[in-house]
Amino acid sequence: MRKKLWLWIAGSVILLALLFIGLQQWGRVTTSAESMSQEEAEDLVEKRYKGEITKIEQKNDNYIIEMDRKQIIYEIKLNASNGEVLSFSKIGSSKKENEKEPTEEKSNQEVQQEIVEGGEQQTSQLLTESAVKEIALKQVKGTVDDIDLESSGDLTYYLVEIETADDREAVVSIHASTGKILSVSFDD
Repeated sequence: MRKKLWLWIAGSVILLALLFIGLQQWGRVTTSAESMSQEEAEDLVEKRYKGEITKIEQKNDNYIIEMDRKQIIYEIKLNASNGEVLSFSKIGSSKKENEKEPTEEKSNQEVQQEIVEGGEQQTSQLLTESAVKEIALKQVKGTVDDIDLESSGDLTYYLVEIETADDREAVVSIHASTGKILSVSFDD
């Protein structure tokens, strides 16, 4: 009699454990984020980088987007699940044929240098949002609320909003290609 009771208890515990594990797995599958649509990806990139999308294609779980921004063509690799920018690089120029083109072309892997106002050098490869977030959090400890790419004249920079532990908001301005901290300001 005791043997049957223990078998029933052991069987019930095993059944409950399997049921619990099954529900956990099913919950993960149904609550996972769906991939964003192509229109959502276009909208996100156009709002964030303020350019005109010329080409978009989906490869696996990423969108490869070409954007014309101020007569420069950029390639943006975007995670289709969460909208994170995985890479942002300059791939060419959209200047008209009658405009002067550089005679020497460089591959995407090479970093091209441009002289900008003030004699500083700026690379054509923009930092990813992940890299910018890391740089900003080294400067100001807290939680990143928002990252925006801005430009003023020839200067392209990221504005990173950080919520600090003492309930203040910091805005860190970071050069978009060199990672140099341009300014840090705090709001009470």
